[in-house]
Order: sequence, then C-alpha cells, then structure tokens
Amino acid sequence: MYIAIDIGGTKTLLALFSKNGRLKKRLKMKSWQEPEKWVKELGKNLSRILPLRKKSIKAITISYPGVLENNTPKKAVNLPLWDGKKIAEDVKNLFSSKKITVPIFYKNDADLGALYECRNFSGKTLYLTFGTGIGGGIVKNGKLAKESADFEPGHLKKTYRGKRLDWEKISSSKAIRAANNDLDVRKISEKSALDDVACRFSVGLVNLIKEHGPDQIVLSGPIIEVFPGFKDTLNRLLETNLKFDPPKIYPAKHPQESVIYGAYLYGKSKTS
Repeated sequence: MYIAIDIGGTKTLLALFSKNGRLKKRLKMKSWQEPEKWVKELGKNLSRILPLRKKSIKAITISYPGVLENNTPKKAVNLPLWDGKKIAEDVKNLFSSKKITVPIFYKNDADLGALYECRNFSGKTLYLTFGTGIGGGIVKNGKLAKESADFEPGHLKKTYRGKRLDWEKISSSKAIRAANNDLDVRKISEKSALDDVACRFSVGLVNLIKEHGPDQIVLSGPIIEVFPGFKDTLNRLLETNLKFDPPKIYPAKHPQESVIYGAYLYGKSKTS
C-alpha cells in the first residue's frame, strides 16, 4: 500500500493506493494557513484512509506546494506561515505515533502531476496545472527534464485588460472563479465566459510554446473539466498569435487528482 498526500493552497487530498495503483480510499480536508491546525486536522483524518494492516504500507509521498531541497520542504508559496522543516518533523512524528515508520518522500506538486499525466508521451511535453496558482513541469520521453526544476509558468508577466500581472493572477482557477462571481469553475457554461477562459490561457501559452517548443501540452486543474467548451477557441487564438499550428493540447486524465496518482508512482519507484 502507498499513501499519497497532496497539499494545496486551499485543500489537501489524502489517498491510499494498492501496490498495483488502484485508488482504495480518498478524502479531502482543508489546508489551514496555520500549520499547527493543518497537522491536527491531518491527524484526525489519517485514520480514515489507513489500511487495517499498517505493515502493508510501503511509502508515503507528500506533494509540497513550494520550495524543496534534498527531500526537505522549505517555503510554501501559498501557505506563507508554514515552516516546511517543522511541518516535516511534525508529519514524521504523527505517523510514528500511529506505528508507521516507512520512508516519507517530498516532491513538488507540479512535478508529481507531470510524472503521472505525461509518462506515456514521447518528445517534450509541457504540463500545466491551474489551481490556486499555476504550476508546471517539463517532461521528455516520460521523465522529468532538468529544466523542469526552474519552470515557473505562473510567474510569467503578462498584460490582460490593461493590467500587467503574473499569469496566475489572470488564468489560475482561483482567478477565473473570481472573474465569474465566485462560480465554481467546473460549472462555467456560458459561451462568453468560456471564450474569456480561452483568452486568459492563450496569453501565457503563446510565450511558453515559443520558448520551449513542446511536442504536446497537458492541462490540469479543476478548470480543465470544462476544457471541451473552450478548446476550439483556444486553438484558434493560438494559431492566430503563433502564425503556425500549435502543438496538440490534451486535458489531464485526472484533472484534480493528477498529483496523488503521481505521488503513488513516485513512492513506488523509490521503494520497488
């Protein structure tokens, strides 16, 4: 069994996978801005996903929404009050208190999503995930490329409606939700709103395609659940601005769970 924990800026996903990759249990909890509250909440929810035989757990992989160094979490961009090193110590103690002493791996959330969603593509694949911010990874022939470590697509400076902003302030699921009167982005259905999503995506994608020359692009995050509604408009905008055929764009297979599936794969690869 493998435990996967995806820490996001607003929510945390907990999951239990079988050794063959079957998602056995899954639950969602709040990502508290106060780290001590998050650890307490994790402790309360952990028992709900643990298997009856704790000895069957082989590894725990935790996606961390920020800077990592030598498997140690540091700064979390969307959780500024968190001390990554202290979080790692508290998490280790929490699992130890439940008699679970297996390897705990930390990995960037976007890297884990990219590993899962892009593992079967040949050539270069750009993986972009639109959540609280915009993260991404670069995969070459199924493996993370060296340049992926410095890939920060959400911080591209772009102009939209006369304002110069980070791309994630324009096109993240959080930004799109705010632009639609706090409507859940998975429920956006009006053509004008979907066309606006396509415009927001295109302002950053044009630059990324020119700079990285990907063979394909994979998009993930909650907004991708309505991808069929803005796909054609997005392609037209890219064709117009690029002056050449854009790479094929694919929606993620698990747009809101790519990271926990990637966490399972990573944990298994480290312990097999």
